[in-house]
Amino acid sequence: MVGQIFLKRSVSIVLIGLICGAIMIILQWLGALRWIEYKSHDFIFLCRGTVKPDDRVIIIGTDEEGLEKIKDPFIFWSPYFAEVIKAVSKGGAKVVGFDFLQTIALKKKVEGEDLDGIMANALSEAENVIMINLLKWDNNLNGFKAINPLPRYMYASDPENLGFSNLTIDNDGCVRRQSLLFGDAEGNIYAYIGLKAVAKYFDSVIERKGDYIIVDYAIPVNSYNEMLINFAGPSGTFTILPFYKIWQQAHSGNYDFFTKTFKDKIVLIGPGNIYSQDFQPTPFYRSSHYSGVRQTLGVEIMANVINTIMDKRFINLLKFWQTVLIILFIGVLLSFTSFKLSPVIGGITTFAIAFAYFYLCIFLFSYYKLNLNPVYVIGVIPITYTAVFIYRYNIEDKEKRRVKKIFKHYVSEDVVEEILKHQDEIPLGGQRVQVSVLFADIRGFTSLSESRDPQEVVAILNSYFSMMVDIILKNKGTLDKYIGDGILAYYGAPIPREEHADLAVGSAVEMVSKLDVLNKRLLLDNPLSIGVGIHSGDVVVGNIGSRRKMEYTIIGDTVNTASRVEGLTKELKTSILITDYTFSRLKTKYNITPEKEIIFRGKTKPIMLYRVEA
Repeated sequence: MVGQIFLKRSVSIVLIGLICGAIMIILQWLGALRWIEYKSHDFIFLCRGTVKPDDRVIIIGTDEEGLEKIKDPFIFWSPYFAEVIKAVSKGGAKVVGFDFLQTIALKKKVEGEDLDGIMANALSEAENVIMINLLKWDNNLNGFKAINPLPRYMYASDPENLGFSNLTIDNDGCVRRQSLLFGDAEGNIYAYIGLKAVAKYFDSVIERKGDYIIVDYAIPVNSYNEMLINFAGPSGTFTILPFYKIWQQAHSGNYDFFTKTFKDKIVLIGPGNIYSQDFQPTPFYRSSHYSGVRQTLGVEIMANVINTIMDKRFINLLKFWQTVLIILFIGVLLSFTSFKLSPVIGGITTFAIAFAYFYLCIFLFSYYKLNLNPVYVIGVIPITYTAVFIYRYNIEDKEKRRVKKIFKHYVSEDVVEEILKHQDEIPLGGQRVQVSVLFADIRGFTSLSESRDPQEVVAILNSYFSMMVDIILKNKGTLDKYIGDGILAYYGAPIPREEHADLAVGSAVEMVSKLDVLNKRLLLDNPLSIGVGIHSGDVVVGNIGSRRKMEYTIIGDTVNTASRVEGLTKELKTSILITDYTFSRLKTKYNITPEKEIIFRGKTKPIMLYRVEA
């Protein structure tokens, strides 16, 4: 019986954990909590903080001073860019990434000066400049179309030195990942400028193999060729050298500065001023919570992509099946835990487990670059906790409330709690047990009740019953019922107790002793006196009755014998009588003397009676 109940509960616990886990797995598969995933991803970055970026990546950004002191409109800055590109390349830069897209020919725009030629000559002379193009959706082609720089620039730089600059933006407008390879409607495959810069730095060929893009080493990507960017920090983490000061150094011919600053570096030239529209939110940007942190420049995002690849700081994601196993494990584990705890302690434990897991996620991300995607694992924790307590309230606790309702009038609160602890071992349907049965009756109460008002009679009885029942319950007895002015109680059920005989006799002695206290309080002309009979033996105990009324009670010959023994107390002029069946089980010494041997009507075997002095 106990084994079946334990098995049923264990199956219920596992099923609740698995069902709650399955709910979160389905939500993950559907991407239903994607926006929370985004925010948790960002929060983990904030908790990790800024890390030192690779010093092989340098940014030169157009600045306010340049816009103010260079009088030419920005579109005519080709000569200035050309001069900086030449100086940086002569200084030993391995790669120059040029994050400006020039699509308009300027030769005819400025009379007497071939601005396009100046730029083309610089690109041709440098030989290491990666130009950008832009992939835009074309409705006519029903696909993406490449918007390339001027053909003159492309061929001066080499058509292979071309990479797209499109950023991969999540649904909430934030950049967290970057497509490294992208195809247009004509079947051409383009590489992201950052990937192109790394490939040129290592003089490698770009290949796609399985779940990786190969340059000098393997870069993990998803099915869309997207790599999670391991941002070094917020905007400003990479030092941005002001373009105007760099141009001044180039214009003055200070090539030692360029050798010292840019030798063997990847140099990115792009918009770096506050007037640029090339800003995007990244995980470190939180305008509604953190003041003073601006959005990240496109050229800074490019630097972070390169930094992620160059330092091999790839963010590792668990496989879907691995996340599924963790979710199911946490669900089942928490289900077992919640079944053992109270709602308050369970709630505290649930919060502690969620906090500990999130801290583990931060730790693994910070030190091992492992993103556990905590949303669905942490999400299963409160769901499982709630499901377990709903189940407990409606199934298990409902049964406990029923048991408590049954026994609260029969036994003390301590015994009720004990019953609930051993509920699985107490079959309410009925069982045969060994108990000691106690009958107590007020002598001469019929004549007393006839000479007094009903209200007074009820008050006397209530006072008497309250005191006697308190004694019975205190001694771990079970109150069966009131029979007129009599009390039927027993010891040894529903919780089995080896000392049931001692508990019954001890209660009887205390009941008789306490009766003097009650008599002094009631100030009756004829003080109350009682007779108590106790007999030990087998009874059937359980919920007995009809569909309309059930009560937990005992039946059997032991009950009848105890009642007969109590009936002899008046005849033998004693307050307490016990049988030899009870006497033989006593371990405590009482003032006991043998009284007489008697054969009750309908019985053949004599029973020895003993007098107990209070």
